[in-house]
Amino acid sequence: MSGQPSLLTVNSLAISTSDDSPLVKGISFAVEKGEIVALVGESGSGKTLSSLAVMGLLPEGVRLTGGEVCFNGDVVATPGKPFVKGLRGRQIGMIFQEPMSSMNPVLKVGEQIAEVLVRHRNMGWKQAHREAVALLERVGIVDPAARAKQYIHQLSGGMRQRVMIASAICCRPSLLIADEPTTALDVTIQAQILTLLQELQRDMGMGILFITHDLSVVARYADRAYVMHQGNIVEQGDVPDLLTAPQAEYTRKLIAASEAVIVPNERISPQRLPLIQLCRVTKSYPVTSKLPFVPRKRDTVLHPTTLDIGRGEIVGLIGESGSGKTTLGRTTIGLVAADSGSVIFDGLDLTRARQRELQQMRRRAQIIFQDPYASLDPKMPVGEQIAEPLRVHKLRTASQIPGRVAELLELVGLDAACATRMPAAFSGGQRQRIAIARALALEPDLLVADEAVSALDLSVRGQILALLAELRDKLSLTVLFISHDLGAVRQVCDRVVVLYRGNVVESGETDRVLKSPQHDYTRQLLAAAPDISQALLLREGELKR
Repeated sequence: MSGQPSLLTVNSLAISTSDDSPLVKGISFAVEKGEIVALVGESGSGKTLSSLAVMGLLPEGVRLTGGEVCFNGDVVATPGKPFVKGLRGRQIGMIFQEPMSSMNPVLKVGEQIAEVLVRHRNMGWKQAHREAVALLERVGIVDPAARAKQYIHQLSGGMRQRVMIASAICCRPSLLIADEPTTALDVTIQAQILTLLQELQRDMGMGILFITHDLSVVARYADRAYVMHQGNIVEQGDVPDLLTAPQAEYTRKLIAASEAVIVPNERISPQRLPLIQLCRVTKSYPVTSKLPFVPRKRDTVLHPTTLDIGRGEIVGLIGESGSGKTTLGRTTIGLVAADSGSVIFDGLDLTRARQRELQQMRRRAQIIFQDPYASLDPKMPVGEQIAEPLRVHKLRTASQIPGRVAELLELVGLDAACATRMPAAFSGGQRQRIAIARALALEPDLLVADEAVSALDLSVRGQILALLAELRDKLSLTVLFISHDLGAVRQVCDRVVVLYRGNVVESGETDRVLKSPQHDYTRQLLAAAPDISQALLLREGELKR
C-alpha cells in the first residue's frame, strides 16, 4: 500500500459564503480504499458542506475558497476551477439524508435507477431496468420487480433509504458518501441499513465517508473518525481510541451528552394521579381493494390497549415502524378517533366530548410531529407561526407576543432574530426546535413528542431533553415521548412502554426495562441500538472472529 495515493485526500479545505463569512476553515482528512471514515459534529460544524465539496455540489451562495480535493491522487476540486466531470455518480456515489427530497417524486423507483445506468454505464433502457431490479434485490428489498414500478412516496422509510443506496452504488463507485443515512429510521431498520452498507463496502472494496452525529454508530461501524466543530477539525484518530480516551474537550462533551442520564429513576412517584387514561383502546384503518363491490378489509393498528400516564410523568413509547406508536400518540390527544375503548384526559372522555370541550382541551394538549418541514407553513415566518396559537387562545396581549416569541426561540437554542426567517432557511434540526417552541407556546399540561429529537445533534438533543425535564419539574408537564432513539429514552423517561404490532408487550420503569428486558422483542430492540461501550464490544468481537 505504501506509495499509493489515498482514495480521497482533502487538503486545507476552506469554504465561505458569497460575502466571505468562513464556514469551513482549512480542514484536512483522508479516506483509504476499503475504509469507513466518519465525520462527526453538530449542525453548522461544516461536515455536510465538506462532503458536498468532495462531490462538487456546494449550494448557491457558498464557494470553495482554499485547499483542494484529490481523488486517487488527482486534483478534482480547487478554487476557481470547475469540478472534474465524470466522477460524480460514476466513481463517487452519495446517499443523501432525506430520500423524499432528493429523489424525483414523478419517476418510478426503477426508472430513477435505470436513468443513472443509462447515463453513466451506457446501458440500453431494457438492460438498465433489469439491472435496477437486481440492485433493489441486492439491497434487500422484497419483491423488487413490483417495487421498481412504484413511486418513492409509496415506500416505507427503510425501503426509501434502500432505494437510495441502490441508486448510489449502481455504478460500483470507489467512494461512497453517506450523509446521515439512518437518522429518521427505527433502530431495527437502522441496524439493517448500516449492516448492509458495511457488507457492500466489503464486497465492492469501497471507501465510505460517513457523516453522522450518532456516536454509537461511529463506535460500531467506523474505522477512523474526524470530529468537527465550528468549521474546524478538533480531533481525529482510530475510533476505539478516540471514543475511550478523547483528547479534545469538545469530543468529551459530545460523548457526555450521549450518555448523560437527566432523570434518575428514583424520582418516580407511584402516587401520581393520572392525567391520561386509555382503557382498551383500538384503532383500525380500511385496506383499499382494487376490485369493485368487494367489502374492504380493515388493518388493525392498535389492539386493545390500556395505559395510564401520571401528571408530571415522562413516559417513553418505543417500537419499530408500524407498531402503532404514532397512532397511539394521536389517539391520546383526540387527533385520531378510537374505534372502541375510552380515552380520558383529566376526567374528560374524549370519545364522548362535545366540540367546545375538545377545543378547550386542545390548548392543554400539544403535539410535536415527526416531520417539522411538513408541520410548518412554508410561506409564513417562523415567529408568526409561534405567535399564532398565542393569539388564537388569547394567552398574551399584542404587545407581549413578540417578547414571548423571542423567549421561546431562545428556550430551544435559537436566536430571537430567527423569528423573521422562513422555514426553508433552517436546517432539519433547527426546524424541529421551532416546532418544539410552537408546541410549548401554549404552556400545555400534556405534550406528545413524536420523534421530537431524532433529527437533533447530541448537544442540542441534550438541551431539549433537559428542557422537558425542567418543565416537568416547574409546570408538572406530562410527556408521552415517542422515539426510536433508545439513548434519549434512557436519558429522560421515567417509564417506558414497548409496542409491537399494535400490542403492549412490556412496560415498566425505564432502568428496569432497558437493563433487564423480559420480552424477546424488547431484547431485539436493545441489541439493534447499543450504546457507545456496547458498540465497541460488538466491534471487538467481530474483529476477533
